[in-house]
Amino acid sequence: MKIIPRTLVKETIQSRKGGTIYSVTFVKKDGSVRLMNSIKNTRKGIKGVGLKFDADDRGLVPVYDLQLAKQGVAEDKCWRMVNVNTVQKLVANHEEILVQD
Repeated sequence: MKIIPRTLVKETIQSRKGGTIYSVTFVKKDGSVRLMNSIKNTRKGIKGVGLKFDADDRGLVPVYDLQLAKQGVAEDKCWRMVNVNTVQKLVANHEEILVQD
């Protein structure tokens, strides 16, 4: 198990190779804890319009939710934002990474 500081969460997610499936555990806005399976570097559902805000300024990372895709939700509706300030754990390539403040 590896422990990283919160300041490296975004870089850790973005450093994954394309096609890598990983899990992220975080606290949602409503206070509940969520485990989300995501994939790195997918273009599914991308229309090329872009966001209406800067995700970096808000501490958010866009991720593609594989659980929604498996349920048959439209590809463009499977994108979610993860707040790096609430991430608790990442798991990728059988490596568990805990986040500490």
